[in-house]
Amino acid sequence: MPNRPKRKNNMSEEEKTNQTEASAPDINIGDFNAILQIIDVASTRGAWRAEELTSVGAVRDRVAAFVNFHSPKKEEEEAQEDDVETTAESTEATEETSE
Repeated sequence: MPNRPKRKNNMSEEEKTNQTEASAPDINIGDFNAILQIIDVASTRGAWRAEELTSVGAVRDRVAAFVNFHSPKKEEEEAQEDDVETTAESTEATEETSE
């Protein structure tokens, strides 16, 4: 149908921007952990030449530092667990003395 007029896009620039922002890719700590695992597996399988290992290791170290910084710390998790246990014990002791 060569004589058919072209269809105009009635979307405003703001709508186009919002649509682009809504479909923007998302990345999280799990993705960075996957990157670390990929680097580790690839290095054990000999994916890089010896002269490349320095730069690969440097990137891996930066990604690992990022993951460690943004991941919850084990000490914090243990402290939270201790707080929950202490609260549960206090509740039980209060219930026993009130009876």
